[in-house]
Amino acid sequence: MSSSSDAPRGLRRPTRLVDLAQHAGVSTKTVSRVLNGEAYVAPAMRERVMAAVAELSYVGDAAATGLRTKRSGFIGLIIPDVRNGFFALLTRAIEERLSPASPTLLLGDSDEEADQEERYLRTFRQQRVDGLIVLPSGAPSLPDAVSEIPTVIVDRTVPSVRKSADHVLASNRRAAERLVEHLVAHHRLSQVALIAGNTTVSNVRDRQSGYTRVMNAAGLEHHVSAGHATPDDAAAGALELFRTLTPPFGVFTTNNRMFWGAMAAISRLGLHIPRDVLVTTIDSIGEATVTGLKPTQGVIPVQTVAAKAMKLLAERTEDPTLPPRSVTVDIDIEFGTTCGCIPLTTAPLMMGPLAAP
Repeated sequence: MSSSSDAPRGLRRPTRLVDLAQHAGVSTKTVSRVLNGEAYVAPAMRERVMAAVAELSYVGDAAATGLRTKRSGFIGLIIPDVRNGFFALLTRAIEERLSPASPTLLLGDSDEEADQEERYLRTFRQQRVDGLIVLPSGAPSLPDAVSEIPTVIVDRTVPSVRKSADHVLASNRRAAERLVEHLVAHHRLSQVALIAGNTTVSNVRDRQSGYTRVMNAAGLEHHVSAGHATPDDAAAGALELFRTLTPPFGVFTTNNRMFWGAMAAISRLGLHIPRDVLVTTIDSIGEATVTGLKPTQGVIPVQTVAAKAMKLLAERTEDPTLPPRSVTVDIDIEFGTTCGCIPLTTAPLMMGPLAAP
């Protein structure tokens, strides 16, 4: 014979208003007034209700609250790749700007796929999120979302919303120009290679445009390997391209994944940084401790991007009739050891051909 303790426990039913009322010995109307912060509730009565809330672990019903307030309490954020350090930093910076009284952040990772982004947009629209921040990959329903929900497009854009949504974008072309100019004019290199990601993405395209403009102005031949999605893809393309170049030569990569691909190719070829190859990039590689090198890089100030995105979102929420606005954030240039402007004080940590001679 089995005892009652042998029976499956199952899931506990969430605490309801009627449970709080019974526990506190008051009416459900009194409980509702206390939870809504209404006046004219006796202090002792309020204390009893709040004690019941704590003892029964009451968390409320967001769906019911949303029906009453017409607010879901959520902001949707869609990023292209949670594994990318830049997008992770941006997510953290946005979340830090949400106070305990602010909406909760819901995160979607599109993996740079329009279909995946479409699924997240559909879900967020069904949840009636209070706002959207999107780093777009081209989902077909993005214009519909922009027309229904306060939305800010960040980091890159797509033609379908370029003129209809608020944007926070970085000065990608100018940063690329400065980095390539540095290799051509300051270091006097006649060969500078471009290792680029997907050039259909607007910020990658803008960075390629900066490279092209400087190389054309200097009358130099273009050396380009583009369309790479992963560091491995970039490494294969860079390996093939670098074999056609004579050291010393320069490299500009369009993001941190392309940077690591180029670094792998340099190591495979037994070349030395910065004696044989001078490398620059955009996207904030950080302290590249696995190589012992400090990259020369364009750093997008994620805190500034997050602050401006949240400001635009708040203003759009307050006044949906505002015309679309676009804010440009300058990219900071940091000079490091990968171009030789800062001398190597110790040998790089990476073992193998990449180590300093």
